[in-house]
Amino acid sequence: MRRLNGVIDMTADLVRALVAEQFPDWSGLPVTPVARQGWDNRTFRLGNHLAVRLPSAEGYVAGIAKEDRCLPVLAAHLPVPVPAPIATGQPGAGYPFPWSVRRWLPGDTVEVARDVDRTVLAQDLGAVLSALRATPPRQGPA
Repeated sequence: MRRLNGVIDMTADLVRALVAEQFPDWSGLPVTPVARQGWDNRTFRLGNHLAVRLPSAEGYVAGIAKEDRCLPVLAAHLPVPVPAPIATGQPGAGYPFPWSVRRWLPGDTVEVARDVDRTVLAQDLGAVLSALRATPPRQGPA
């Protein structure tokens, strides 16, 4: 694994190595990078139904455990699909942080989605935010 200016070079080959080492049952699944990446994680498709998320720096590692704990709670209360945690990987194959496997949720980002009714989108977003606000806080992070 390469580092350029302290940044970890996360590639499909790295993900294949991590999966083969820790989750050999999935080692035959294709690994492809997701076109639109975030800042705190790099995401790769693992087959058709899974996604692998790798924290891009140490400061984002705590999010793995938080998501493992909170996503199932949110899934029980939100009117939209939530990327359920499937497995958590440990450092390995030269990668220094824990990482996660989630259910893949198909779709597009709003800016590239075609034929989006923005009024319906706003109403749906409002419903999700209302449901999120109504989620019992006792199991969530402070």
